[in-house]
Amino acid sequence: MAGDVHEQVFNEKQFFTEDVVGEDEHEGQQVSAIRLPGVVPSSGSGASTGRPLAKPAAELVAERTVAPTKSGTGGAARERRRKRAAERATKIVYWLETKYDVLPEVCSGFENWKEAPSASYDFDLLWCDTAIPADRFMKLKQYQKMNHFVGMSSITRKNNLGRNLLRMRKQFAKEYRFFPDTWILPTDLSDLKQQFSNSKNKTFIVKPDNGCQGKGIFLVRDVEKVPVDFSTTYVAQRYIHKPFLLDGFKFDLRLYVLVVGCDPLRIFLHRRGLVRLASEQYVEPTGKNLQQSMVHLTNYAINKMNPNFEENTNPDDAQDGHKRSWEAVQAHLRTLGHDVETLMEEIEDLIIKTLIAVQPSLSHFYHSCQPDDLENAMCFEILGFDVMLDHKLQPWLLEVNHAPSFATESDLDRVVKTEVLQDTMVLLNFSPEARRQKKREAREKMEQRAMGVSKKASMEERMVQEQDIARERTAWEDAHLGSYKRLYPSEEKEKAYMHIHDAAINIWEVLMGGTSRRSVRLTQQPSDEATDGDGKGDKGRKGSKGGVDGAAGKEGGPPKRTPEQVREVVERLMAGCSARPRASEEARRRRGTKG
Repeated sequence: MAGDVHEQVFNEKQFFTEDVVGEDEHEGQQVSAIRLPGVVPSSGSGASTGRPLAKPAAELVAERTVAPTKSGTGGAARERRRKRAAERATKIVYWLETKYDVLPEVCSGFENWKEAPSASYDFDLLWCDTAIPADRFMKLKQYQKMNHFVGMSSITRKNNLGRNLLRMRKQFAKEYRFFPDTWILPTDLSDLKQQFSNSKNKTFIVKPDNGCQGKGIFLVRDVEKVPVDFSTTYVAQRYIHKPFLLDGFKFDLRLYVLVVGCDPLRIFLHRRGLVRLASEQYVEPTGKNLQQSMVHLTNYAINKMNPNFEENTNPDDAQDGHKRSWEAVQAHLRTLGHDVETLMEEIEDLIIKTLIAVQPSLSHFYHSCQPDDLENAMCFEILGFDVMLDHKLQPWLLEVNHAPSFATESDLDRVVKTEVLQDTMVLLNFSPEARRQKKREAREKMEQRAMGVSKKASMEERMVQEQDIARERTAWEDAHLGSYKRLYPSEEKEKAYMHIHDAAINIWEVLMGGTSRRSVRLTQQPSDEATDGDGKGDKGRKGSKGGVDGAAGKEGGPPKRTPEQVREVVERLMAGCSARPRASEEARRRRGTKG
């Protein structure tokens, strides 16, 4: 592995881009392939062109030539608008940019939910199959929710996941042993080559940084076959050559993890999941069988092309087909005498540790885009955690998918994915009353600012509000979990993982050259102004002086940036630089201003 993983700093430009592909996206597929109301597919392909439905020429002429027949047309139009507004006040409106049929089916199944006529409509829910850029999130109102976090690519891109987990492993070697040894190529190429030895042949699996559906994945046992391409990033991992087998087949787990908040982290694991088997009997890798992808790879997109692939016909049967229900397989493992409860505890532990590693980054982007939001509820994301079990039933994290497939090609797919989506929509707690309240609050704040009487809450007051909201929300969620299980937060879990969370914050501060925003914690005491849960507080962390720029504000918080400074910070982050300019750069700027 790399000698010093701290040397490779985040390229945060990746967090703002949309190049993280979804699980079902093919090469060359454009965003126009999504399902949009009021558009028709082009005649040349199956993808939608995004063109509105065309009207006949005669109809267009008639529209231009027909004159109003009543003087009261304006009044009738106002009455129609009033009725639409009254109806809108009782509805939850969703806008879906998706190609999956199950999503509109689930949303339309809720009472008083309706689809928005356009993307510019005043919707409550925005769902997009692809990543959503930061500028689109910044334009959302506080009652609106979208299905992605800005910056989640810090774990959904394979190279970012490797770097972040390797950083944590340097501080917690035993606690972060749940992922295979990883090398980022070409950066760690020389270190990877040292792993090859004539005395014992080792197998490594190499993956493209941003691939999907198993494309571009291959196994190597020869140092000369390691790719040397400085224009492409690959991730190499030590191959798990003794996996746990089901009926002689290698398999992995697709687990659905819901994140509905980043400060504090709100993590849930659904009881439903998928077990995806390779379609050929497993044999240990040798120089002769490395190319047999249907033996060594468990990707559904690869194995379904095998004539021997069998679809599941009974979701409750743990031995039916090459894709099976995780619940049924758990029951099967219990009958074989395996300790499934300990296995699930280890899986839940690796999920929490993976997300804690990037919590400071997620929180930073969230609060930068929506600084006035106190509820931590404008983003959610259903992540697909891919986990493999070895022969000792130890779980290993393979990768995290930001856009897991919601295709329903079998009864098993439909059962699992429909329930995941239904339980997710319930946990999001959409409410017309809450939307109207937030609109009233926004109008009141605008009026107060116009009159010059607005009063900004202090950092202490804001922290008290955020904690009260977090506790109330936790109690509500616990009463509406459905088939989800809360993994985080709870007072017990916060105390157990506090040392890891504090280390993640310190790592982020070192990389970014600034001070992290004080995290919201259920166990934190609001009366302790400088305490953030570890007894030290912001003042106790290395390099922290009470503010992002090293200067405390009038109320102990970071000084407010001007619009020009905010624009500069965003430009620096998108260019892959630190949010804070170097001292020499700042000095040159001052000299230039004086001149």
